[in-house]
Amino acid sequence: MAGVYAELVCRSNFSFLRGASHPEELIQAAAERGLAAVALADADGLYGAVKAHLAARDAGIKFLLASELTLMDGPRVVLYAQDARGYANLSRLISKSRMLHPKGEAGLPWRELAEGNEGLLALLPHPVPVERVAPLAEAFSERFYVGVSRSLSSGDEARVAQAKALARELGAPLCAHNDVHTHDRSRQPLQDVLTAIRYKTTLGQLGTRRLPNAERTLKGPEEMARLFADCPEALERTLELASRCHATLDGLRYHFSEQDLPPGQSTSSWLRELTYQGLQVRYPGGVPPEVVKQIEHELKLIAALDFAGYFLAIWDIVRFARSRGILCQGRGSAANSAVCYALGVTAIDPVRMGLLFERFLSMERKEPPDIDVDFEHERREEVLQYVYEKHGRDRAGMVCEVICYRGRLALREVGKALGLSLDQVDRLAKTAGSYGGEMGPELLKEVGLSADDRRVRQTLALATEIEGFPRHLSIHVGGFVITREPLVEMIPVENAAMKGRTVVQWEKDDLEAVGVLKVDLLGLGMLTALAKCLALIKEHHGRELSLATIPAEDPAVYEMLCNADSIGVFQIESRAQMNMLPRLKPQCFYDLVVEIALIRPGPIVGDMVHPYLRRREGREPVEYPSEDVKRILQKTLGVPLFQEQAMKLAMAVAGFTPAEADGLRRALSHKRAEERLGPFHKRFVEGGVARGYTPEYVDTLFRQFRGFAHYGFPESHSASFALLAYASAWLKCHYPAAFTAALLNSQPMGFYAPHTLVADAQRHGVKVLGVDVNHSGWDCTMEEGGALRLGLRMVRGLQEAAGRRVESARQGVRYASIGELARRTRAPRHELARLALSGALGSLSGSRRDALWEIQALGPLEETDLFFGMAMDGTTVELPQMNVAERVSKDFETVGVSLEKHPLELLRPVLRKRGAVTAAGLERVRAGARVAVGGMLICRQMPPTAKGFCFLSLEDETGIANLVVPPDAYARFRKDIHGALFLVGQGTLEKTGKVTNVKVQQLEPLASALPG
Repeated sequence: MAGVYAELVCRSNFSFLRGASHPEELIQAAAERGLAAVALADADGLYGAVKAHLAARDAGIKFLLASELTLMDGPRVVLYAQDARGYANLSRLISKSRMLHPKGEAGLPWRELAEGNEGLLALLPHPVPVERVAPLAEAFSERFYVGVSRSLSSGDEARVAQAKALARELGAPLCAHNDVHTHDRSRQPLQDVLTAIRYKTTLGQLGTRRLPNAERTLKGPEEMARLFADCPEALERTLELASRCHATLDGLRYHFSEQDLPPGQSTSSWLRELTYQGLQVRYPGGVPPEVVKQIEHELKLIAALDFAGYFLAIWDIVRFARSRGILCQGRGSAANSAVCYALGVTAIDPVRMGLLFERFLSMERKEPPDIDVDFEHERREEVLQYVYEKHGRDRAGMVCEVICYRGRLALREVGKALGLSLDQVDRLAKTAGSYGGEMGPELLKEVGLSADDRRVRQTLALATEIEGFPRHLSIHVGGFVITREPLVEMIPVENAAMKGRTVVQWEKDDLEAVGVLKVDLLGLGMLTALAKCLALIKEHHGRELSLATIPAEDPAVYEMLCNADSIGVFQIESRAQMNMLPRLKPQCFYDLVVEIALIRPGPIVGDMVHPYLRRREGREPVEYPSEDVKRILQKTLGVPLFQEQAMKLAMAVAGFTPAEADGLRRALSHKRAEERLGPFHKRFVEGGVARGYTPEYVDTLFRQFRGFAHYGFPESHSASFALLAYASAWLKCHYPAAFTAALLNSQPMGFYAPHTLVADAQRHGVKVLGVDVNHSGWDCTMEEGGALRLGLRMVRGLQEAAGRRVESARQGVRYASIGELARRTRAPRHELARLALSGALGSLSGSRRDALWEIQALGPLEETDLFFGMAMDGTTVELPQMNVAERVSKDFETVGVSLEKHPLELLRPVLRKRGAVTAAGLERVRAGARVAVGGMLICRQMPPTAKGFCFLSLEDETGIANLVVPPDAYARFRKDIHGALFLVGQGTLEKTGKVTNVKVQQLEPLASALPG
């Protein structure tokens, strides 16, 4: 019976909570059961089409491009693309259906389908009254089928009879299907849970909305033949329909936009002209011959691969951003390209740095280049809307990101569907999140749940099963697709939740698989902070600087970094980076490139970090087995730290071709890297030994390469980030007040909360002034003498519009009273109360409580009231004043920082009784001594590469203390680590140069409330 049936109606999990199988699972099951063909009929989308297409190609089964379309004035119908024209119409119809409605909704008038159905077949999956479908069937003529299914449930035969009668009335063929929701019956419990999640209810309350049995599963030809023994022609029609469909994603042809070329120019000639214009700017003293050679090599390759339009579009976007004064910089593998450098897209000279262009683009793999450009995160929307405006929404759309069920979210939604209480679900999810999902009986008991509870067991099992299932569509961080032909006829497009955004229905991996280029236009908080810092320096110091004119290789900057003084500095402010800085002791720009690359999972897992440091410190000799290896690894002391080095070594040591070397790089970057690396290992070792290297050496090299499977940087990417790291370090070193103000004005971003940034500025001698309605603008800024004044944006709960009103209504004339402030700003009472609690009314009232009393005594604060803001009660009372602990507590609650005292100053008497030293005092304690230190928990990390170790940072009034919690101690103190605000740790002091850590043996919470 193999091959006598094609399943034409399958819903995958890309029908979003309507199907319980991945597209790949459905395709594989169809191939194993001997089906002739299979179609995904996901609702109003082709979300899973690429994944199914690739799986079908591997499995050797025919895959039909299809979708179930929602009609606003008719029944749902499944459409199948017969050919390229049919696919374009299918994509266009889906796009129109989605874009007529808000995100998540769809629907099209039947006439739109009737008038644009060329190249499409239609199947009505379930019978309806003839008058509802007759006009549509007539519009499709010989391309319309009536579907019939048997699910072995109540009403089956009546539905079959209705379908047969409808087919006779319409003169349309009857076509069998199984209304598939799962690839296997074992997936039915999950299907039921998904239905409960969709309806936002529990399994017990689903009622008839729950499928009656597990029969809507993918069945083989034999089982379907038994089901339809009374009408075998309905099965034969499935083969007829499938045989009429020849559309495939292999036929998709993508061309990049070619708009706005000067007369007489092609994309290649215009790119060449712009490139050579840019070279004159980059090399005002003359272009070096080796650069010209590299440029010609790249231009020839770009023209051969027909990617010139892509480079021109990126150049145009960067040109637009700079014309608006928006800071931007290209990064990633694009920094390997001399053309990108000449065009001003990137800031790294790849020829001078010896970067490998083939990491970016090569003739062998013929894949689209990947250019990432970072923009100020607060102004990126201007750039995105420019792209939409220039290319049109029918030819430009953002890449989607499929949000999938993971960890806590999976547990929460499955638990609620199975009827667990919200409290139980919350405790289960929080605990599982802390333990990485490992939930044994003891841990369940600790949170008040029993491993014997059937619902708890089912929740854990089904949450594991739902892991990785699509939940909804979101927007990729910055990916854009721009096309020459209509995008809506290539990939369905729909509205995003964010106003002004439209997205394509395929994620980045899908686009890459079918050869569609994307442009990554990313938002970077540090660029926003740098732009604001440079503006403050110009305004208050009269010095005009840019990223290009910040003085290079400043010894004072490197001295600061060698002391791990890097709070707020881009990329090197984390706990791990601050531990590395005093050991690596950066002295030049390339040291920063290495620094940024070292603290990544790849170098750590590949055991590259310690060998590099030992060699840098002179404790281990640097030896090279050949001149080829020396040429490649000399910059990094014989240790391969970058992906480009792995590619070069594969070619030099093992004789890989450039294509094979790139294949190795791609395998290392894949999410299933470990299994993909197998074939390369034997080839690498055999090639290396054949070229005279010892088996031990080549095996060690390959083991180091494996580290990149856990994420490592290309050198070009690290160099691009190093530019911003140096710029931010230079500004912190020489203009700490402006730098801190800019960081505060760019929140949320970075590694540290505002109170840590402010405390760090104060330790650097910056005078910080509090929020005050008579002095503060919305943003933090600087005052006479270089003091940093906190802005109204720091007041939690105060909307920007309200803060801007306070700033603009002042107009250089101070507010004399709270009533005057209310009248001039027309501020409602709740906004005035937020300002009072934050201390921002200090120049108008004696204390916060006095200010609140005055606010309550004001007359009506309604926009049209004649007595708006007038004092209606002159009664004065002597209110009890807040003590220092109350004021500090209120500061942190309302502003996030206290300028009066650090909370640890108030807790210091308690800490002294426990024998705890300050963070600064740790420097005076000898290595190996037992020590106690306490502070406010500002950072907690458990990186996957740390083998169960937890790293804590505790801040006190003198600085930051670093604690290392071993796995056994973490197990004992996990509750406090995840639940306490203030901690005191006891353990052994470890010192390596200037790096100081306390290895914790005991940990306990301090009182969460400040003493009063």
